[in-house]
Amino acid sequence: MDPLKTICAEQHVIIKLPSDNNKLVQLKPDTSISLGKFGAFNVNDIIGYPLGTKFEILYDGDEKEEQVPATGKFKYKIPTGKIKVLDDDVEKTEGERLENVVNSENNQHLVNLGNEVQKLSAEEIEALKEKSVSSSEIISKMIESHGSFDKKTVYSQEKYLKRKKQKFDKIFTVDYLSSSALLQFLIDKGDIQRIMDMSQESVAMLLNLANIKENGNYLCMDETGGLLVYFLLERMFGGDDKSKSPGKIIVVHENEHPNLDLLKFSNYSESFINEHVITISLLEFFEPPTIEDINKGFTPLSKDELYQLKSGQKNKYYRRLKWYHTKMDILKFSTEIEFDALIIASTLHLPSLVPILGEKVHGSRPIVCYSQFKETLLELAHVLYEDLRYLAPSVLETRCRPYQTIRGRLHPLMTMKGGGGYLLWCHRVIPASEPLTIQNPDVSKAIEQDIKVGEGQD
Repeated sequence: MDPLKTICAEQHVIIKLPSDNNKLVQLKPDTSISLGKFGAFNVNDIIGYPLGTKFEILYDGDEKEEQVPATGKFKYKIPTGKIKVLDDDVEKTEGERLENVVNSENNQHLVNLGNEVQKLSAEEIEALKEKSVSSSEIISKMIESHGSFDKKTVYSQEKYLKRKKQKFDKIFTVDYLSSSALLQFLIDKGDIQRIMDMSQESVAMLLNLANIKENGNYLCMDETGGLLVYFLLERMFGGDDKSKSPGKIIVVHENEHPNLDLLKFSNYSESFINEHVITISLLEFFEPPTIEDINKGFTPLSKDELYQLKSGQKNKYYRRLKWYHTKMDILKFSTEIEFDALIIASTLHLPSLVPILGEKVHGSRPIVCYSQFKETLLELAHVLYEDLRYLAPSVLETRCRPYQTIRGRLHPLMTMKGGGGYLLWCHRVIPASEPLTIQNPDVSKAIEQDIKVGEGQD
């Protein structure tokens, strides 16, 4: 099955709930997933359907809550329901629900009586839920029992219907967990500092300015936990972990080990990530080991010599061989390759870092730096202006305010999350050498005479 189009086992997906919230889960076979008040379902029931399919959780009344031990106390486990696949006609029926309902042109005759306007009590609603009545039937009964529903405008009726659907619906949608969806999930979760205040618009502009392509070799510094690297992988390989493209991402990091934790939510295999994402510390990148030091620390054995080793010695040999190949890769990528772009999202002092890393970038290639703060990039721009190796550094700002659209109305939302940060973009160029100056006066006079002779012939 294609994980880009089909719901597969062991896949990370994003589940959209009726409350407009999202839940990130891994689909482990023979297990169940709880969605809180919306119910629970078996993973095996949704595997094989196309991504983007809508499902509804149904209960026939025979399910019982189980007591399961958790942290020394007994808690109730949400019963697992059955799955029903919904088609596109569901949206049409929801829209037709209000067509046969009387509405008012304005709220002039609407009197706020609080809970008294609803004749259906909370106990009766709970009784309907215990009888496993569908959410659409419960909402229909609430509309019929509402004392002043016909005095609402069509906009108020739609808002009322939306609130009740968010409360009683047991419908969810399973979508592919792309890098963009993961970014939006972290923003909604409130984990803004972890992703350095990034937004989808700023990352999209960064990828376009960096000219990310399939077969390129890119130097990257990522302090967003691997989210930026996930964006690069998707732009290069399109989510296909069987791609044969030779493109690579060289990630330099300041710590002993890189922080690419968010890559575990991507649907790339571990072997694919190890092949196309190479991690090197800043110390080793700036001061790589020499070939003499590597050969002095380890020398590969021939097949005959390897055959004579015992099992314990072979394990030790393979560990040392892995170290040998790692050091050779560090030497190769830090000294032999000129990169197609430099992409940085870091809290380090960029005016000191970028000119050094920029030396590794090929001529006429872009350099893009992201920062939460404009002042850092302004200082970097002043430094790059004085360096002839960097052409036209420009500081860019991205702001995209979401708008609320309903029938016949359009206005911006009063609140929004995340600012989007700032970008600095420039090109790495190779300056031309200074023209030769002739210091011998006799030679300069001879050149002047030749020029005058040529002008006289013309």
